[in-house]
Amino acid sequence: MDNHKGSPQPPRGTAIRMLTVAMAAYNEEAAIERVVLEHVEVLNRMGTLAPEWEIVCVDDGSQDRTPEILLGLQARIPRLRAIRQENRGIFGAFTRAYQEARGSHIFVTGSDGQWPAENLETMLPLLLSGADVVVGVRTNRRDVYTPARRAISAVFNRLPRLLFGVRLEDAGGTKLGVRQVFDFKLISTSPFFEAERLILAHRQGMRVEFVPIRFQARSGGKAAGASFKNVCGSVKDLVRCLTAYGFR
Repeated sequence: MDNHKGSPQPPRGTAIRMLTVAMAAYNEEAAIERVVLEHVEVLNRMGTLAPEWEIVCVDDGSQDRTPEILLGLQARIPRLRAIRQENRGIFGAFTRAYQEARGSHIFVTGSDGQWPAENLETMLPLLLSGADVVVGVRTNRRDVYTPARRAISAVFNRLPRLLFGVRLEDAGGTKLGVRQVFDFKLISTSPFFEAERLILAHRQGMRVEFVPIRFQARSGGKAAGASFKNVCGSVKDLVRCLTAYGFR
């Protein structure tokens, strides 16, 4: 495992040859159609900034009408690829999305309606100015999340800074970056995998930027990111990463 040592750096400030919007969906029938259509609208507005684009949505074994809705959208939107798999959780769904992505750059977002599509336009200038990865920061957590959820997020935002010496605010949220960032071989198999991704980006000397974004309450479905299983898995992966990469 040598992701944190001397790998070739990607070219910076390069034009976007092709942009992949990557998302995962699990029982998101209430929001998925609106989310996809809003992203299509924003992508079409980008014009020559992203002359080629696609949307990759991995349906992670949904039990509601999400697969049916995605198939209908795919018939109407040629640049949407809906991929169905058995339920593998957050790590498995997003890893599949990254593997399927064809873009030179990837925009990671949610399918639950909490992440407005215009966040892409907010984050794009930093990418075009030379950032390797841009992380969207939710500034209104107090308005959307419970105190328990905010406490969990605060711990996982602060621990990496203390242990690894890097800023990892909102690592599990929306991101826009060069392909290389999403091709890292990772140790983690829990939601901590996105934090590990940013740790490696920092260790390789990549430019990581943060920008405030819009975030809103769910219109339906059920959030599972801070489940007991995911929190325990993330703690274990944090320890594994600390063993592999060492302290700051």
